[in-house]
Amino acid sequence: MLQNPETTRFRLITTLARIRREWQDASTGVSLIEAEGNIGLLLADLINGLGLNTAEQLQILGGDLHQEMQEFLKSPAQN
Repeated sequence: MLQNPETTRFRLITTLARIRREWQDASTGVSLIEAEGNIGLLLADLINGLGLNTAEQLQILGGDLHQEMQEFLKSPAQN
């Protein structure tokens, strides 16, 4: 299925902006340049925000990380 490049670009920009805001909120005032983060969760945010299907997610994350992410997302919230 072909998508309009402008729609794809808009979706990418809005997804990245939303993720940036979420990471800023989570960093509690620390600059994102200095904030420590989990790259696996960042990748999960990206693939979920972009609405990628399972095959695309597997291609990006690889089998092991994809499985870990599925297990993490199904587990109770960690405090």
